[in-house]
Amino acid sequence: MSYGPNLSNLFRRAGAEKKVPLGFNPVGAMPEKPNGAPHEAVWLEVDEAALLLEAARTYRARCGWFAVPFAYELVATWLLTGGRPSEVTGLEVDDVSLDRETVTFRPNRLRRLKTLTSPRTIPLWPQLAEILRPYFPRREQMGQGTLLFPSFRTGREGLLQHPHRILAAIAERIGHARGTVTPYTLRHTYCAARLQTLDVGAPVSPFTVGRELGHGGDTLVRKVYGHLGTVRHRSAAVEYRVEQHVARLGDRLTALQRTAG
Repeated sequence: MSYGPNLSNLFRRAGAEKKVPLGFNPVGAMPEKPNGAPHEAVWLEVDEAALLLEAARTYRARCGWFAVPFAYELVATWLLTGGRPSEVTGLEVDDVSLDRETVTFRPNRLRRLKTLTSPRTIPLWPQLAEILRPYFPRREQMGQGTLLFPSFRTGREGLLQHPHRILAAIAERIGHARGTVTPYTLRHTYCAARLQTLDVGAPVSPFTVGRELGHGGDTLVRKVYGHLGTVRHRSAAVEYRVEQHVARLGDRLTALQRTAG
């Protein structure tokens, strides 16, 4: 994270609100603005993501706060769209089209999108379609509203609060310390998995992946995920199917199945 621009903007805002003298910006006067050390993105390998998704499928909340009826579908949507946390929790039912096989991220009455390039339509991968198709009838029974993953804690439809806590509880089931797996981890996982897919028989373009993530181009994808240059496998679709990784997951999968529910 770069702190220089953030501090500079803070002083500019303070000047506009007459909290400090107009033009007072010590950050702007510094010869070198402070920058945080660059961090590599953290993601899950495909087999680990498959185990996480299985943990979500068999998850039963022990705390009422986490007892949402769509933990599995929510985690699957994060993993299989690469959407930002609020982009996914702000999805509306009509944003997912089983007929056109698309997921559309667009602003709505409950939340905005981050940048001008954030509105986008991406593929609805077969695994996500399989997971969401039986969910739609259940969503209709939850209550009136348009959100795909709604909260009705106030008696009215609203955005789900603190969904990262639900994810943390699920990740703990397969041995991840609380807070080490976040919705952004799943966004990065999608990017890493998508970079290994094929597009009309050829390796997918980083530009295509960048657009699906809501970036204006491929610069960030190349910079952050450039160390994925040595590809281990190629597939036609992004998917995390636990049955494909039984041998590698071994005892961890067995232990999860024993504790299901």
